[in-house]
Amino acid sequence: MPNTDERQRATQGPDPTQKEVPDRQIDPSESVTLFAIALGAIGAVVGLVAGIVFLSDSAFGAAVLNCLIAVLAGGSAGVVAGGTVGAAIGVMRGVRVPKQVDG
Repeated sequence: MPNTDERQRATQGPDPTQKEVPDRQIDPSESVTLFAIALGAIGAVVGLVAGIVFLSDSAFGAAVLNCLIAVLAGGSAGVVAGGTVGAAIGVMRGVRVPKQVDG
């Protein structure tokens, strides 16, 4: 038969001095930013490669401008796609932005 100390510990629950470590929750805005940056960088690289591959036989300045426009277009498309994917993941996980309490 357990002694009284063991019975008291069993009825009291967990030790209040030990704090539980909360699960790591990613804020939805963090996931949107993360995916936007990652896919934006990938889109910029794809745009640069496409700009180089489809170079025309024009002057050097026009070729550089063509590559710059391709990088900007690919990067912005990646940012939009990444933001959309990050937001969709946040919504599917059911994570809500925590309310800030003044106090």
